[in-house]
Amino acid sequence: MWNPDFQVLAKPQTWLAAASQIFFSLSVGFGVIINYASYLKKKDDVVLSGLTASAMNEFFEVCLGGLITIPAAFMFLGALSNSGTFDLGFKVLPNVFAQMPAGRFFGFLWFFMLFLAAITSSLSMLQPVIAFLEEGLGLKRHASVAMLGLITAMGSGFVVYFSKGMMALDTLDFWVGTMFIFVLAMIQSFLYGWVLGIEKGDREAHHGAHMRIPWFVQILLKYVTPVYLLAIFIGSLYSQGPSYWKSLTTEPVAGMSFGLILLVLGFLLLTIHIAGRRWEAEGRFKNLPVDDGGDA
Repeated sequence: MWNPDFQVLAKPQTWLAAASQIFFSLSVGFGVIINYASYLKKKDDVVLSGLTASAMNEFFEVCLGGLITIPAAFMFLGALSNSGTFDLGFKVLPNVFAQMPAGRFFGFLWFFMLFLAAITSSLSMLQPVIAFLEEGLGLKRHASVAMLGLITAMGSGFVVYFSKGMMALDTLDFWVGTMFIFVLAMIQSFLYGWVLGIEKGDREAHHGAHMRIPWFVQILLKYVTPVYLLAIFIGSLYSQGPSYWKSLTTEPVAGMSFGLILLVLGFLLLTIHIAGRRWEAEGRFKNLPVDDGGDA
């Protein structure tokens, strides 16, 4: 059973999927972590909180989840490369529960916790858009929730209607949950290292912190991380770009799914433009705080 294919590590899409999973799991690379940060005070210890969240997440995902799920996947599926979105959760683990004592009880606990994880993740992903609609467009809470709920329902209905073969779900999952999150995280890495600056980032992170981030971490964030992510992105496009394009042009459902993504993206860009014009008319940009380089 132990016959790893180390050649997979040479494929950029392997590192693309791994990095995207980390970004999604830690809410890094899209608006969730930024929305969470807006609720923090300047003196809150983000260093210790970030270390605790990332360490516990990786311990449960890699050490516990990986040691159980991956061997079981090889046993019941034979390989992971051809596994779909639901294979690990809805094919592998039910087989594991069927072979263990009190399997129905543990199966109930598993799917109940999976349900809670899905609900909490959905709320965390919807909240940044709700906050933007409220603050950017001046909508009331019920109006912003209704608008976002309508968009979400349309997307969910699209996935359910084209559920055969899970082509729509897999396409949306890849482009939104893998590729675009990776791209956003890559852009943020360049913004942090080369626009904000590691000196200011280090200073801001240590307001109220009880432990210090080693300086070499800032060097990695400025030089290594952006280059690493850019190399993975370029390598993935070079090796898999034709297959990405072929799937969108030859599979009608995949093409419509990607078109739906572009439609939602266009709507968000339009609302951002409207919000920017509104804030400019209100003079909000003139009242932005200026960093003085100190602790004030």
